[in-house]
Amino acid sequence: MTSRLSFQSLSVRGFRNISELTLEPAERLNVLAGDNGQGKTSLLEAVYFLATSRSFRAERMGELVQQGQSAAVVRAQVVEQGVPREQRAAITGGRRSLKLDDKAPKNLASYATRTPVVVFHPGDLALGSGPASVRRTLLSRVALYFEPTALSHQGRYTRAARERQRLLDERGTEARELEVFEILMAESGALLAATHRRAAERLAQAVLPAFRRMAAPDLQLEVRYQPGGAEDREVFQRELFTRRLRDKSARRPSFGPQRDDLELSLDGRSARRHASQGQLRVLTLALKLAELTCVREARGAHPVLLLDDVSSELDPERTGAVYRFVREAASQVFVTTTRPELFTTPELEPDERRDFRLVRGALERTVSPS
Repeated sequence: MTSRLSFQSLSVRGFRNISELTLEPAERLNVLAGDNGQGKTSLLEAVYFLATSRSFRAERMGELVQQGQSAAVVRAQVVEQGVPREQRAAITGGRRSLKLDDKAPKNLASYATRTPVVVFHPGDLALGSGPASVRRTLLSRVALYFEPTALSHQGRYTRAARERQRLLDERGTEARELEVFEILMAESGALLAATHRRAAERLAQAVLPAFRRMAAPDLQLEVRYQPGGAEDREVFQRELFTRRLRDKSARRPSFGPQRDDLELSLDGRSARRHASQGQLRVLTLALKLAELTCVREARGAHPVLLLDDVSSELDPERTGAVYRFVREAASQVFVTTTRPELFTTPELEPDERRDFRLVRGALERTVSPS
């Protein structure tokens, strides 16, 4: 059975350009309107940060704190299958602080998967046309829900790789301690590669039917995991040994899961190099719907869906497909737009939708269009 969950209340303080606001959303659809630069995306980012402990558009935590403020704090009451819980995420001095019912989570993975969310924002268009790192992040998100230990594999691998590189830089390719860190990298890297492969297989299974519903009927999509490392520890360690000189020169490992990719082909040709803008938009949307399907399956709950100004990035036909999906979804949805009058939902009951307007980071309730 798939459980329902939703945010019942939300408060944001000192986050980006939001000084302070409170929100009591509807359980189905919440439309956040306003001109550009007024805080719509910041509000979605605050929800995403609260749920995952991360941002979908910032590398450094300090970027989320409003200029002139000492901390950014996001709180919410979440209800899942009728059971409420309190959730809090804060950044102070560049450090995160996470709480579930006023208690620290046992680990980051348990926190990041407790309240599942999926976001679709303009930067996601890079899934089809951008660097491998964007698709690798998608693999990591899906892997986290099915195999939470992937996060600890990633942490151990990253730390060992950092120490190996330090030794290569400071003491060269013959440093005795290199073997220790290469063993650690091989152990964690092989496990991480396996989680990425399994995540890719799940994504491929979910994305193909989604793509067929939206694309031209004769357009064939192929999704293939392209490993950057190996699942065999001995092979992994041997490759690290033989690549020491190359890695010293490049100042980064040339072998390992940090080079994994999800290869996307349309009619046998690379989507990244040959797909049209329209095809890339369809592919991106299909990948996000596949992520939603995978997270729902792994978590056993309908993820909260965050849609950031999709109408500005999709053509009218694809925007209509998104809106139809939103109207039919069992998920709680937050959508930002500059034109709320285009988002009509006559099939929803009045209490299933709430409309808000943001002006310079301040929120006010408005009337839904008929």
